[in-house]
Amino acid sequence: MTLHPTGAAPLTAVPPRAEAEHDGIAPVPESDRTSRTSDFGWIWPSAQFSFGTVVLGALPVVFGLGWWAAASAILVGVAAGTALLAPLARFGVRTGVNDPVASGAHFGVRGRMVGSVITVVTALGFFAIAVWTGGTAVMVASHRLLSTPTGPGALTAAMAVTTAAVALVAVRGHQVLLRTYKVTALAGGTVLLATVLVLAPDFDPGYAGGPLALDSPLHTWLLATTAAATVPLSYATFQGDYTRFMPRRTPTGRLVRHSGAAMFLSSLAALLTGAYVTTLFPVPDEPWLQGLTDAVPGWFAVVVVVFGFAGTLPQAGLCLYAAGLSANSVFWRTSRTVVTSVVSALAAAVLYLGAVVYDAMDAMAAFVTLLLTVVAPWAAVLFVGYAQRRGRYDPESLRTFTTGGGGRYWFTGGVNPRALAAFATGSAVGILWVNSPIHLGPLASATGGVDLSLPASFTVSALLYALLCRLSPETGALLPPPRPGRDGPAEVR
Repeated sequence: MTLHPTGAAPLTAVPPRAEAEHDGIAPVPESDRTSRTSDFGWIWPSAQFSFGTVVLGALPVVFGLGWWAAASAILVGVAAGTALLAPLARFGVRTGVNDPVASGAHFGVRGRMVGSVITVVTALGFFAIAVWTGGTAVMVASHRLLSTPTGPGALTAAMAVTTAAVALVAVRGHQVLLRTYKVTALAGGTVLLATVLVLAPDFDPGYAGGPLALDSPLHTWLLATTAAATVPLSYATFQGDYTRFMPRRTPTGRLVRHSGAAMFLSSLAALLTGAYVTTLFPVPDEPWLQGLTDAVPGWFAVVVVVFGFAGTLPQAGLCLYAAGLSANSVFWRTSRTVVTSVVSALAAAVLYLGAVVYDAMDAMAAFVTLLLTVVAPWAAVLFVGYAQRRGRYDPESLRTFTTGGGGRYWFTGGVNPRALAAFATGSAVGILWVNSPIHLGPLASATGGVDLSLPASFTVSALLYALLCRLSPETGALLPPPRPGRDGPAEVR
């Protein structure tokens, strides 16, 4: 007879090929966890130093804010979004799996599907936006340089080449991605700095803005702040893709600081560059990439072409890799390579339909932004849960969905009703308070158009989950305190 730890269930073997590729299910072995917290110094800048992120910096100016008001909104928003993002980096280190699978410790091993769906939909949406933006940059800058064609055919060709390169990088996996990040982070930072310097003679820091999007400067500033906060928060379900490769004994304080600092500084630089460039446009809401191409000298259009392609690889690759891992945790009998390849084909189809067939990329961008209102309550549940568990998790119990159920994270039929109720309530509050081009919630309308969806949804979910856990403690999911000398050294913070 085989004995299993209390609350655990026997596990089936993970397919050898999937194990070797470090799929979305099996914890990465300690011997392979060789990454460092300093890797975030490459990961986040490489993703943020791309046109897909930079263009979002135009929003405060498009909303009618002047330069200094736009800059302050970006600063405060990025700080708030980073504060919600960075602590989530601890889950990959503690569990050795990606964040959607790790969330099963709080949502239940079947409830983890909430995180998986959020990750796949968000990743595919931002992948499409990144490749569309990069492809458009290549198309418009090439037209200025070489008088090449524009229109759906040219855009399709530019996006097809970019998509193929991104898919190749994402399918190859973690190590190839990291090597790509190290090159593109430096190249992207250089391009952003060069853009600022090239346009400096025409920049006016006294730019006063235009017609306000909302009825007052304060309301408009708050709208811009919320838009900036969504940029770092959009990566909330992706950090575990990288922290699972860091040793379990990695000090969590250092991990949070490194992730937070890299995200804050890179997001700030990217969005400020976007706002800076937009103040030079004759009409702030004109297509951003066309405005950039018209504003820079002719010779700099070469840089726009190259960066439109190369700068898309890390951001889109990060999204495609995350989507593949999350889909792999659903189709866990198949290898990560196969699942990521299928997801790449799906992403290409979504991109083509949204950008070429229906010309609906603006609507897709608005939908993805709306989707982020469910990321904050998902993160809130993990915040509270981590504090309650004091960072102690049982990685093996996170995989019992492969054996038919059971284990300490099974809760009720594989779902934790406390976490699901808190998440659903917070998401509903967020949707009711959102203000976007495709949806104006009644709570936002009642507050003069101010979008408080992120702070409201996070706060409601966090408080409700803490209350429900107090009324009905999750005792069966708790690990006993470590025993010095028998369970290893005390937890490193």
